Amino acid sequence: MSRDRFEQIKKNLHFNDNLTQKPRGDPGHDKIHKVRPLIEMIRDNFMKIPPEEHQAVDEQIVPTKQRISLKQYNPKKPHKWGYKFISRAGESGFVYDFEMYTGKGSVDVSDLGVGADFVLRLARGIPKHKNYKLFFDNWISSLDLAQTLSDQGILTLAIVRANRLKGCALESDSKLKARGRGSYDWRVETQSNAIVVKWYDNKPVHLISTYAALDPEDTCRRWDGKRKEYADVKRPYCVKEYNRFMGGVDLADMLLELYRIDFKSRSKWYMRISFFLFDLSVVNGWLLYRSCLAAGQKPMNLLQFKTDVARALLSGASLATPKRGSPFSDADTNSQKKRNYTCRPPDSTRLDGQGHFPAWIESKQRCRVCVQAHSKVKCVKCEVSLCFTPNGNCFLTYHTM
Repeated sequence: MSRDRFEQIKKNLHFNDNLTQKPRGDPGHDKIHKVRPLIEMIRDNFMKIPPEEHQAVDEQIVPTKQRISLKQYNPKKPHKWGYKFISRAGESGFVYDFEMYTGKGSVDVSDLGVGADFVLRLARGIPKHKNYKLFFDNWISSLDLAQTLSDQGILTLAIVRANRLKGCALESDSKLKARGRGSYDWRVETQSNAIVVKWYDNKPVHLISTYAALDPEDTCRRWDGKRKEYADVKRPYCVKEYNRFMGGVDLADMLLELYRIDFKSRSKWYMRISFFLFDLSVVNGWLLYRSCLAAGQKPMNLLQFKTDVARALLSGASLATPKRGSPFSDADTNSQKKRNYTCRPPDSTRLDGQGHFPAWIESKQRCRVCVQAHSKVKCVKCEVSLCFTPNGNCFLTYHTM
């Protein structure tokens, strides 16, 4: 399509009725009313997928520099300014659930804090008492949150800040530093059966877990700045588990960044959010496609998958291509003829074996297989002209090879 047509479609694209929005200051006012139906529709479809055993909760930033109160700042993210989403993703990077942070009033705040309330809401979709494990960082974690999730039947492992341990007496930083890198101390909270581990690497790190403890220990390769070489550092089992399964949301961010829809919109602030949701749906679809492949079958990469999605959406659409160049007169303009062509369907549609029936057409067209201009039959699903004769059945060849 032309640029102006695309801009016209984007200008008139809406996801909700503006007349149903309650006025600002009303208790029922929704800051993201314009995209709320789209968010809920995509969330409902994501949660239909059976979850993985290990899942992580972390922040996602949708980059934008628009002047709007929903914009947040996070200096630790690659894109520091943007809309903040709190997401729950599996080890593969598949995002199962998410919520947008809209400031004060995003969730009903309890004594646990805003971050913990987001985790509890996202954890509603996790099966209870079935050995599912949830990971999160120190912005969210606390001893009370780990105990609450444990009571609900969800196992947890997280990095925790030292001031949230309610006076848990662990060895000082100086003593652990004197013992060398890889040293650690631990305590067990008897009521919730949670273990707190203080592990010293370049600096002390506190972890809290309701399922992973110290054994089996192993070693990891860490850079030694003094000797300018890698060294083997001892680490407890809980540190290994956290490093392995905490990166699900970061993996989803990396996949989103590869082929992000990066259109700007000065008049509609919610277009950035809608493009993010479209990208997230495509990435989740690609991960789901990879998980359904047979063993040894080579999957297509993300770019090929995204291109095939676009082709499938355009399948059967008759597109008009005008003659190149500028017309010199009205007579030339009237004499120009537009050439119609049909977008080639992707292989997933062409070879699916469903709904491919021949239909008679009046004028002869060129066959897509043998390239002879004597075809008077087309496929009703693929919208391509094919020969359908006893001697040369290009129709069958096109849908099987």
